[in-house]
Amino acid sequence: MFTGIAPRCARSAAVALLAAAAGCRTVNDVLVDYRTNVSVGNYASAAEEPAELGAKENGDRLMWRLMAASAYDLAGDTDNALANFDVAEDIMIENDKSSVFSQTADAAYAMMLNDKYFPYDGGGQDRIFTCLYKAIAYGARNDFGAARTELNRAAQHQENWLWERRKDIAAADERLAKEAAEYSKEKGEGHGKDEGQSNVAVQNAMKDGSFGNTVKETFGFDIFTSGVLDQLKPADYQNPYAAHVCGVFRWLNGDGDGRGYLKDVLLLRPENAVAKRDFEACDHGVKPSNQVWVYVEDGLAPEREAWRIDLPLVLIPYAGKYVKYAGLSLPRLIERPSAAMEWSVDGERMQPLANVDALAKVEYDVYMRGAIKREITRTVIDVGVQVALGVAADNSGDWKVRTALVASQYAVAAYSLARRGADTRCWPTLPKTVYVAHVERPSDGKISIRADGGNAVEAALPEGNSMVFVRKPSAAAVPSVKVLTWP
Repeated sequence: MFTGIAPRCARSAAVALLAAAAGCRTVNDVLVDYRTNVSVGNYASAAEEPAELGAKENGDRLMWRLMAASAYDLAGDTDNALANFDVAEDIMIENDKSSVFSQTADAAYAMMLNDKYFPYDGGGQDRIFTCLYKAIAYGARNDFGAARTELNRAAQHQENWLWERRKDIAAADERLAKEAAEYSKEKGEGHGKDEGQSNVAVQNAMKDGSFGNTVKETFGFDIFTSGVLDQLKPADYQNPYAAHVCGVFRWLNGDGDGRGYLKDVLLLRPENAVAKRDFEACDHGVKPSNQVWVYVEDGLAPEREAWRIDLPLVLIPYAGKYVKYAGLSLPRLIERPSAAMEWSVDGERMQPLANVDALAKVEYDVYMRGAIKREITRTVIDVGVQVALGVAADNSGDWKVRTALVASQYAVAAYSLARRGADTRCWPTLPKTVYVAHVERPSDGKISIRADGGNAVEAALPEGNSMVFVRKPSAAAVPSVKVLTWP
């Protein structure tokens, strides 16, 4: 048991040093450059590296495809945007056959390493926005049949949100239990004690108020209430932006069932006057004429950063003096700034429709509920190996053996620190907030969309009903505009 750990640590360190010497770029390096390019409006440049990485067969390819697709979309390169969105959706469909936590990972005992060893699966909002962006792109090309299909898929993902989360939670729990037991036996965690002690530590931590306060202060996650699926309401996780687009599209397209989607929006956002007006008009059979709906996607949704905290040794049944390292590595959600504080269309103030930050926080909370349990389990099992080595060292009468065992203790702690890492992967181009306005088409067809009363985004609209989509990732970024028109 003891002889294999230090060589593995050495190999890991050597690989890391070689990668650094060769100038290899990490996932985080690419993400930083991508976010910078998007924030300043260099959309075409932002797409380049993710597009190359997305062509590789690895667990991050879904994230790269989504990043490339949205950057191409912002740049106005619809062909490449749709091509990457199509591949991303194919990967999602493949993942639907089995949770990513059930799939074979790149390393033995992947669950005992960290979540980054599993393929990126995104979340419910990734799937909803993928279909929504494809629908908008097809609609801007007047391919309303393809747009309708994508909106149907977006609506289905809304319906499947809870089921998809439950599926992943069950798959993760099953694999964790299996690999924790096997890994524990192989690494000697038992050493004469109950091999279920990691479960005890998890239960202790999830009930401990002091640990809970630390987690809440550090991550904004309440271990007692956050991310509990049975306590969520539809307004917590359903996307009113997608629902409203679907409802208005069907209403304008004469599909006949737009009313139900608009009613859903009103239930999700009862304070939104546009949602109320649209539902009431559709409910009374009004046929829109020369009406314009404007949507603004403002800012960027939260990103994730890795953060370490210590697991209090008092929560581990047998730790004591033998533990050299007992840390957890988890992602922390970092909100990003708005592009503007207020938007208006021809002087009419736009209304908030969707708080994507809040939707992202719910998905983060659901993920964290499982991630904390997994990290505690990993830490406790690693601690068990350290304890086994410490006990063996104390009971050895040979100073050379004792020295070797203590050195191995530190090697295990160092290896645990080196291999542990929070899964910070996300689709970093989703919006922060979505605004909506419903206005009549001006007689000259020209509308002005302004951020904080500054320079206007101009759109010239032909006769008929239109939907206008504006995306502005930051105050410095050039806005992207797409128009769908029903003559």
